[in-house]
Amino acid sequence: FWPIGSLVLYTLLLAACYKPLKKKTRTALTRATRFLHREYVLTYYWWEALELARKLVLTGAVLLIPEERAFVRLVVATLICSCYVALVGATQPFKRVEDDALAVASSLVLLLFFLGANWTTIYLGIEERYPNAEAAAALFGFNNLNAVVDSMIVLVAIVFPIAIAGSIFAVRNVAKVPTIRLVSSNQEPELTLALGLTWHLFNSH
Repeated sequence: FWPIGSLVLYTLLLAACYKPLKKKTRTALTRATRFLHREYVLTYYWWEALELARKLVLTGAVLLIPEERAFVRLVVATLICSCYVALVGATQPFKRVEDDALAVASSLVLLLFFLGANWTTIYLGIEERYPNAEAAAALFGFNNLNAVVDSMIVLVAIVFPIAIAGSIFAVRNVAKVPTIRLVSSNQEPELTLALGLTWHLFNSH
C-alpha cells in the first residue's frame, strides 16, 4: 500500500502548505516540501499530487480491472491520457514554459501509444472472431497487423519532433520578454516573505 500512502502523504503535506504559499511566507514545512511545489505556479502548487495519482492509475489501478476485460484497461488509460493532455494544455501549471511544452509532448506520445494498443487489440479481436472474412482489413484498411504498428510508429515519429520544435519556439518567445532573472539560475526569483515582513525592496544599482 506504499504507493497510496505516498499519494495521501503528498496530498496532506501540500494541503498544509496552502496558507504559507498563498501568503508567500517561508516556513520550515514549505522549505522541506519545496521539491513538491517549486516547479509549479502558485495556483497549481498541488499539481505534483495529481501527477502522482495519474501515474498510480496508469501503472497500478487499471490492473484491478479483470484481465478478461483488458480492452477496458486500455480505454480507461486512453481517457486518462486524453484528459491529462487537455488539462496541461489549458492550465499550463509549470513555472517554465518549456516544462509545460514537454509535459504536453510526452503525454501526447503516451496517448498515441495507448491508441495504437487499442487499435491493435481491436484488430486482433476481429481477426480471431472472423479468421477468414478479412473484416479487420476492411475496417482498418490494412492487410496485416504490422501495417497498423508501423503506422503508429510513423505517427509518433512525426508528432514528437513537432512537439519539440513547438517547445523550442515557445522558449525563444518567452526569452524575448524582458524580465528580472537570477544570474545563478537564469530563472525569475521567488519573492517569498519571511515572517513579520510585508514588502520587497528592489535596488537596481
